[in-house]
Amino acid sequence: MAEDLKAILEQQNSEYRDMYGFSDDIDYDFKTDKGLSEKIVREISKIKKEPEWMTEKRLAGYRVFTSKPLPKWGPDLSGIDFNDVYYYLKPSDKPKADAWDKVPEEIKRTFDKLGIPEAERKFFAGAEIQYDSEVVYGKVRKDLEKQGVIFTDMDNAIKKYPEMVKKYFGTVIPPTDNKFAALNTAVFSGGSFIYVPKGVKVALPLQAYFRINAEKAGQFERTLIIADEGADVTYIEGCLPAEELVSKGDSFQMIGSIKKGDKVATHTGKIQKVNKKFVHKHNGIMFEIVPQSKGNGFRLTGEHPVLCIKRNRVLTKRKQRINWNPEVSTKALLEQNPEFVKAENLEEGDFIVYVAPTSIEDDPTFGPIELKILGLYLAEGSITSNKALGGIRNIAFSFGKSKKEEALANEVNSLIHKKGWKSTTCRTKGGYYVVSSYAKDLIELCETNCGKGAKTKLLSQKLMMLPPLKQKLLIDYYWKGDGNIYLRYGKKLMRASTASKFLSYQIQEIMARNGVFANLNVRPGSEDVILGRKIVRSDQYIIEYTDERKMGEVRRKNNCFYVPIKQIKKHQFNDFVYNFGVDKDESYLVKGFAVHNCTAPIYMSSSLHAAVVELVAHKDAHIRYVTIQNWSKNVYNLVTQRAFVYRDACVEWIDGNIGSRINMKYPSTYLKEEGAKGEILSVAVAGDGQIQDSGGKVYHLAPNTSSKIISKSISKGTGVASYRGLLYVGKEAANAKSTVRCDALLLDEKSKTNTYPYMQVYREDANITHEASVGKIGEEQLFYLMSRGMSEEDAIATIVLGFIDSFAKTLPLEYSLELKRLIKLDTSNSVG
Repeated sequence: MAEDLKAILEQQNSEYRDMYGFSDDIDYDFKTDKGLSEKIVREISKIKKEPEWMTEKRLAGYRVFTSKPLPKWGPDLSGIDFNDVYYYLKPSDKPKADAWDKVPEEIKRTFDKLGIPEAERKFFAGAEIQYDSEVVYGKVRKDLEKQGVIFTDMDNAIKKYPEMVKKYFGTVIPPTDNKFAALNTAVFSGGSFIYVPKGVKVALPLQAYFRINAEKAGQFERTLIIADEGADVTYIEGCLPAEELVSKGDSFQMIGSIKKGDKVATHTGKIQKVNKKFVHKHNGIMFEIVPQSKGNGFRLTGEHPVLCIKRNRVLTKRKQRINWNPEVSTKALLEQNPEFVKAENLEEGDFIVYVAPTSIEDDPTFGPIELKILGLYLAEGSITSNKALGGIRNIAFSFGKSKKEEALANEVNSLIHKKGWKSTTCRTKGGYYVVSSYAKDLIELCETNCGKGAKTKLLSQKLMMLPPLKQKLLIDYYWKGDGNIYLRYGKKLMRASTASKFLSYQIQEIMARNGVFANLNVRPGSEDVILGRKIVRSDQYIIEYTDERKMGEVRRKNNCFYVPIKQIKKHQFNDFVYNFGVDKDESYLVKGFAVHNCTAPIYMSSSLHAAVVELVAHKDAHIRYVTIQNWSKNVYNLVTQRAFVYRDACVEWIDGNIGSRINMKYPSTYLKEEGAKGEILSVAVAGDGQIQDSGGKVYHLAPNTSSKIISKSISKGTGVASYRGLLYVGKEAANAKSTVRCDALLLDEKSKTNTYPYMQVYREDANITHEASVGKIGEEQLFYLMSRGMSEEDAIATIVLGFIDSFAKTLPLEYSLELKRLIKLDTSNSVG
């Protein structure tokens, strides 16, 4: 098992990049030059039309920032180039929207993908969205407004509530506190301002979403929350992230009906589980991609990526033929590695990738005789019930008049007899050959595995999972029964047609598994009159291929076929669209073609997030502040968070850290009056190349105060997770009580964890407990779970999720599920 675990450890986990690696093409209304100066600070204040007193606060922060050095403790921050950062980017010249349809379209698309409008309606009392430097959307429920609750962005608060902002801004965290608090004071933009009046309890959470979109950008939001006497509020800060046919490897299903937990085929050819489903309303342009095989045309939104090789990368110098795209080099095409390209950036002539699923599960039930019978049944068979004989069922294979058709009738009759079943062959008055049987086992074999009725015939999941050579035998006999040869440009093509839409895609997929790409076209149904009767002809799905030449420009590489786009159409669309997350590969196949699901941008250059959060909980108030931080792996996340807690009030920090390159965040609580309480519960996950330096600080400054710090960290690969905490009990803090617990879990031999607890206690009557533990996943634990039917990956996930369960239970349901999914994703394939 040790070697297996080592192999797993060596696998590269790219799910994070796949799932969160997109950025938007935004034409910014304004952005400052790179770097920071007094001129830029004044410029930011002027653009925001701030009063002079706020400009002076900014300039004071700037002067402190330039005078303070980088911290000499903790992670190495020397990689930050403060002169290579945009300190202010304004994505739109429009005022903040108070309705979702007023948000600029290119920004709305991003947050639509996150399901934010839907989440706001379902779970939150108010929501606010910040994109780079500006809040672009904000709304609070009307009933809360009537109670006097203020939930707005900081820029608006400065204009509408200046006296309140003056009273509290910078009093909890002054610019002199540290270099990054000073930087935030100088250049802050956006963030939230919340005031909950005396006695008001906000039952549903208020929420803000923050997103860095631009490369080398900084985000410096400022959040100030004041809970007046007896007030109660929960604030959640997060950065989390129809009807086309999707291949499931053993069948095709409409995307709108696919559920979480279903399995689908991916661009690798493997079958993976759907872990999350997204549904949102799309009102705009829908792109229809029509490949050479026109029946495989599919629709999707413009930002949805498609696996593709751009034609302009593989051109050759051969003369272009009339009405053709510029000629391509087959050698160059096959040497290219396909990339995911947004649909709106595709061009006619580009090559999209048809993928043949590779999953196999043989079933000895299907031998050569069964497969031949099933192939001929697909082509020529039908099952009927004879009501005159009490509903007895009959299966019939109907053939034409020719010698070839007679031979097929005799062959199927012989195959049935070889299985010990009875059948008869007769010739109708019109000269047609019919083989019929009442054998129940024969009827069950055909109906169970191929269905019945021309429109509803369908290959069973068992048949679709058979090895390709077995499937080839079945399809060969289908072609014998239903195929015909015709000439096109002097070349022989095989053609068959079916009224079953799903069956046509299954046949195409099986042929691809056997190295042959078949074109699929649709002949629309029509009305006709025969012998005075009006009939409606069904759509016919026509499958064609040739052994004599390649199908046009289609080229094969392993289990993939590169198919040129013949046409790209644009349609106006106003309806729901669907997408989902998929384990491992984050991709799926739409009518056989690979598309991706991706939702925070990843750049080679670093971004800087230096926020400041100030909380004030007056007498008997309660504030819960929840952060689920999942920034991209290029972000320096350097945040200062602090709460002042007064008599009998309580502040809870719920802090989850999964993303970012370096994370330094230590929520602090100052228990300033008697009976005040503070709790800090944090989880940090450090993956390859990440440093998670987190923890908390509590200052007991009054009698009968109590606190709790619980920190859990998970380290994987080259990741380093450190707990850094301070517990201070002052001379006035009689009977102070505090519990500190630090637990670390190592997922392999390379990962590291550190603990830096500091305690300053000046009271002999203080009741302090401190516990720390470090553990790793052992082979015994894995063996125990795997012996009970779990896969190795599921066993690892079970142990990790059990480790953070106490944290997850403190979150709203949607966030708890999302956190567990992200942690499962971030820790998969990681034990040694």
